[in-house]
Amino acid sequence: MDLDFIYLLCLGLCLCYGDEEDGEELPRPSISAWPSPVVKRKSNVTLRCWTHFQNVTVTLGKLHSSEYQQERRSVGKEAEFCLTNLQPEDAGRYFCAYRPAASLKWSGQSQHLQLVVTG
Repeated sequence: MDLDFIYLLCLGLCLCYGDEEDGEELPRPSISAWPSPVVKRKSNVTLRCWTHFQNVTVTLGKLHSSEYQQERRSVGKEAEFCLTNLQPEDAGRYFCAYRPAASLKWSGQSQHLQLVVTG
């Protein structure tokens, strides 16, 4: 193997590794609800998280509910979380964050989406 190629490969790997530690923040994702963030009891809603990168790990969380967490691999720049048979206790503020495959760093949280369950 060519020593120049190996040198450049190692340099590139070192530079990429250094990016993990440089304190740069990943852009925050966005979150939306379909068909609406206001839904009736026993209905379904899809929460969509939009990221700035393709094929990332996306996590969905609920504010003040540390035990609630779902993870999905995005399809392109989007991940969908289907919440079914909603009950009043499912109401609350949801958010998402993402992590690129080659990174250990998570993005900041999206803005919070208020899900309201009526009836």
